[in-house]
Amino acid sequence: MDPTILVLEPFYGGSHQQLIEALVKKVGESNAVVITLPDSKWHWRARTSALLLSQKIPRDHKLVTLFASSVLSLAELLGLRPDLVPLKKVSFP
Repeated sequence: MDPTILVLEPFYGGSHQQLIEALVKKVGESNAVVITLPDSKWHWRARTSALLLSQKIPRDHKLVTLFASSVLSLAELLGLRPDLVPLKKVSFP
């Protein structure tokens, strides 16, 4: 079975890391594609993460849901990766 949830976290540390780990535990590791960036220089992560993460997301996917923190500029990501537009989006502060 292909993963259906794409989890993106540009600042993977502290409470953001705890939330991602809890989410993946709940939905199952085999059902999630998790892509993260280190937890340093959050202001640069907020500005550049869409570009960095867009390059790491698989092009051939059967994803249904995109889960991301507010550190990620979702509008920029979708502009770079139009294939992600149809996905359901869930964002957290």
